[in-house]
Amino acid sequence: MANSSYDSRFAAGANGVMSNANAPLVLVAEDEADTARLIAYHLRRRGYAAIIVRNGVAALNAVFERKPALVILDRMMPQMNGLEVCRLLKASPLRQIPVLMLTAMATTENKLEGFQVGADDYLTKPFEMRELLARVVALLRRAGQEP
Repeated sequence: MANSSYDSRFAAGANGVMSNANAPLVLVAEDEADTARLIAYHLRRRGYAAIIVRNGVAALNAVFERKPALVILDRMMPQMNGLEVCRLLKASPLRQIPVLMLTAMATTENKLEGFQVGADDYLTKPFEMRELLARVVALLRRAGQEP
């Protein structure tokens, strides 16, 4: 599963949560399966479409294939770390896609590294879901992609 572009079991509308076809798509790039599923579940409950990838290469591929409205990006993932994914995304024609880095790496230096490669926001684990969702709303509002 780690090599697939995205985990289709958690695409928009999965698990009985109805989703608007025009809902903003959020890519959840997180290698911890339970965390990824929980985030995707809460995003869908708020009216967003959500897909999950479990490694950095799949994250980059999914961005170019699906063109999400927002990327929630773990910093420590297999195959390619989140800093490199963010750096490559922000150097591409899709650089306008907001990136929220979500990671356990919580020092000021870690945060500055995230912002230096282009992250639009940085949230550390453990986190409260309502704060994550508020940041998603704010980033999408700034990008003109409200649900």
